[in-house]
Amino acid sequence: MDGATAAQAYLDRSGAAFLRDFVSLLQIPNVTGQVTDLRLNADEIARRFEARGGSMEVIELEGCSPVVIGEMPCDNPTATIGVYVHYDGQPVDPVSWTYQPFSATLLSDAIHEDGQRLALPADGETVDPTWRIYARGASDDKTPLAVLPAALDALEAADMKRTVDLIFLFEGEEESGSPNLERYMMELAPRLQADAWLLCDGPVHQSRQPQVSFGARGYSGFELTFYGPERELHSGHYGNWVPNPAMELARFLAGCKDDSGRVTIEGFYDDTAPVTELDRAAIDVLPSVEGSLQEELGFAAPEVEGSSYADRLMLPSFNVRGIQSADVGDGARNVIPARATVSVDMRLAAGDDPDRMVDRVENHLRASGYVVLDREPTREERRRHRRLSRLYRLPGYRAARIPMESPLAETLLDVCHRASGDDVVALPTFGGSIPLYLFEDILGSPVAILPIANHDNNQHAPDENIRVANLWYGVALWATLLTTDFSPVAHPPTPGSRRR
Repeated sequence: MDGATAAQAYLDRSGAAFLRDFVSLLQIPNVTGQVTDLRLNADEIARRFEARGGSMEVIELEGCSPVVIGEMPCDNPTATIGVYVHYDGQPVDPVSWTYQPFSATLLSDAIHEDGQRLALPADGETVDPTWRIYARGASDDKTPLAVLPAALDALEAADMKRTVDLIFLFEGEEESGSPNLERYMMELAPRLQADAWLLCDGPVHQSRQPQVSFGARGYSGFELTFYGPERELHSGHYGNWVPNPAMELARFLAGCKDDSGRVTIEGFYDDTAPVTELDRAAIDVLPSVEGSLQEELGFAAPEVEGSSYADRLMLPSFNVRGIQSADVGDGARNVIPARATVSVDMRLAAGDDPDRMVDRVENHLRASGYVVLDREPTREERRRHRRLSRLYRLPGYRAARIPMESPLAETLLDVCHRASGDDVVALPTFGGSIPLYLFEDILGSPVAILPIANHDNNQHAPDENIRVANLWYGVALWATLLTTDFSPVAHPPTPGSRRR
């Protein structure tokens, strides 16, 4: 019997109980920054892994949400594999959700496919793989915290032995930008030594095929405010004479990209690493999803006409994620705004430095005639400078990737194929941003991403969900991985290491 077969036998027998257990985890609120709730999550996660033989500890450094670390050794391991998962979730606006975000509601299908609410199945009842569970954290990122224990249960039921030692790091601040992850990793590095780390985050490919991602984009960003008059002014009395900061901000932003989708900020692409031949080969064989995505997401054409989705992930992006100035709708007033603010995120490709990217934005502002402050202007400065701005830098980190021909890459592609029986998508770079570089810089380990969730999971949005078929794939994936020979990945043991 192999791991995937053991997983299927377990789910045939205990799938209903597994769903109910997952729902109970989802019902613990996990909004990032809500430390009291996050402590409850951390304690429950530690309990679940301790029940399966893990040696777990909840650690909370001052001023931080807790992390859960642990280990689960086995006899005659072929390698030590680290597993990183974050258990916090994005903020929620319950009014925007069809069902309450922490009710963990089971539906017969997706909401947009007229899925109907179902009662949780009892033991022995059939579980339909097209069902979905709607809850914050269902796909981002409590799914791995459910499927990994289930895989351990499946192997125990089949009397199958693990072939890898496991090290765990479960974080509670990822959705806040992981501000303390480096601090935790530096403090705990001796207890986090592994031959490779696996991050279980994000969705499988849009074709629903399993996917392995060998890198992730970095992150940088800023908030930019343009200033007008000291107070809002009547647009009839002062329009066409007093400068309007909302108009000027719109003009500035429009000038940051040309009609071909290329960012016009000087030097924006200077540090971006070129696409390698292996990257190019992997991209060229990816399943085509552009047409189906346009239909599913409801837009007529991509930003760059005829462009490949995967190709665009290999470049840094400049994204306006929100603009604010005065009011609209029922609250709109006939005024010239006093200020206008934009929040921008830049997803970084390999080679891009997060600080230098914001430096280039600042240089672009100065070249456009703006005085750039890092604080609110004084009254005197508002009267002295015609073009006045404030640039607030957001924390960022660089992109990271492993070679697609590495032993880790080849082993993971084989694992996913055996777990699913399907062709596996090898993606050079994941679309989202995860601080992979910390695992390289602090722990000295290669790291890859093993997604589990469905691509249409509404990650970070209202009505986040997980498809039951993807949960089932996750159990098969981990049962297969835990019984795989990872010796090609392993480094020779060093004195004092935890390898035996």
